[in-house]
Amino acid sequence: MPYPIKLKDHLTVEELHQRYRKCHQPREKLRWRALYLIAKGGIPNHVAKQVGRSSGWMTNLARRYNDLGAKGIADQSGDLKCGVKPTLSAKQVQALDAALRGPAPDGGLWTSKKVARWITEKTGKSVHQTTAWRTMRAAGFTLQVPRPRHQQAANQEERAAFKKSSTKSSAT
Repeated sequence: MPYPIKLKDHLTVEELHQRYRKCHQPREKLRWRALYLIAKGGIPNHVAKQVGRSSGWMTNLARRYNDLGAKGIADQSGDLKCGVKPTLSAKQVQALDAALRGPAPDGGLWTSKKVARWITEKTGKSVHQTTAWRTMRAAGFTLQVPRPRHQQAANQEERAAFKKSSTKSSAT
């Protein structure tokens, strides 16, 4: 037989109801509703079905409320530091932008390998060529390479001869 969850007296049943009614964040509002229903004497399995969650979720919520009080109910996803820190600071991004606008160190075109080398020299962090390429793309630069020529392409004289012969045949 399911047993009721006992909540500590951090807030009264009426205060839980008021928090549920006034909350504008959907996830947090769901938590307040679940706690309110439990405080009224609801059975965890039934309350879990009412709010569309599992009984384990209810148990964890009640445990967090009992341990932390009302602070434990607020949405804590804002505290998470997701993602990776950027490789370059704002000043370093500006320096890279200025460097990309000038000639590459070896006099050729900027490539992801050269940008990776530049980042390593400036920051001391070794970065992959893909990261360098993405950094270069984020700065608004693309790899500018001349269009490759076919190995068996005609030379200048052969093209001129072709043009002369093709205009005669098309005039008839």
